[in-house]
Amino acid sequence: MVRKDRRLNVLLITCDQWRGDCLSAAGHKEVRTPNADALAAEGVLFRQHYGGAAPCSPARACLYTGLYQMNNRVCRNGTPLDARHGNIALSARSLGYDPTLFG
Repeated sequence: MVRKDRRLNVLLITCDQWRGDCLSAAGHKEVRTPNADALAAEGVLFRQHYGGAAPCSPARACLYTGLYQMNNRVCRNGTPLDARHGNIALSARSLGYDPTLFG
């Protein structure tokens, strides 16, 4: 178990309504995203990630579970994720974090 005073601060931002190259940190020539760029400069920016499904809820289910859409069974927006599947939030909680999802 991770000691509380040794835990890293973790912020996972998932932007599924626009293309990944629509960040100036990712090389866009016209769009300016200074706040996102600052976060990317001090963290990790996934430059070659591809969504496992479309639209947004199935894509997030693939990302958060590590499962293909046919396995996690989230086939459209509004379909809840089956409680049998593990996900990144449950893993974080088991390490003493308090994950929050909003959007």
